[in-house]
Amino acid sequence: VDMEKDFESATTNADGSYDVTYEINVTNTGGAAGTYSLTDTPQFDDDITINSGSYTGYASGALNTTGSTTLATGESIGAGSTQTYTLAFNVTLDLSEGSTDGGDNEYNACEEGSDGSEGNPFEGLYNVAELDRNSDGTNDVEDDACGDLPNVDMEKDFVSATPNADVSYDVTYEINVTNTGGAAVTYSLT
Repeated sequence: VDMEKDFESATTNADGSYDVTYEINVTNTGGAAGTYSLTDTPQFDDDITINSGSYTGYASGALNTTGSTTLATGESIGAGSTQTYTLAFNVTLDLSEGSTDGGDNEYNACEEGSDGSEGNPFEGLYNVAELDRNSDGTNDVEDDACGDLPNVDMEKDFVSATPNADVSYDVTYEINVTNTGGAAVTYSLT
């Protein structure tokens, strides 16, 4: 029995929150049925708040907004079978000064770990799943996934008003659009 976890997507909602999706595939490539237990633990950047979460697929239920969630305990899996779990979180990223999310107001993007991991705890949308073969209390397989969120902001400043000889004025403004997040994104500006 083996397991693989992947980051699928992060989509922006109209209210500024994000829907984040992961997929976990548990496979049995052996010739006999087996059992497993499976847990999932989000360890996101400290400026990301989990508003809600759920999982669907082979089994379904609610994901904890803090700590680990047990997705399966003593689950049977037939020879040559794959059981897929889709995890969906709704999250909010707040990097504003004085925010009350308990974070440091600096986004830490996912960086590939020296051990080949996709990221490290408390970076971006880092999340780790652990599989216990035979449900004996010892985690045998660990796989992580990490994705990033954008954080687009805009600031507009008045620069100058210069009088002309014909009593008109040349007026100048400057708009700076910044992305302090870890993912590229498109935006519209009026």
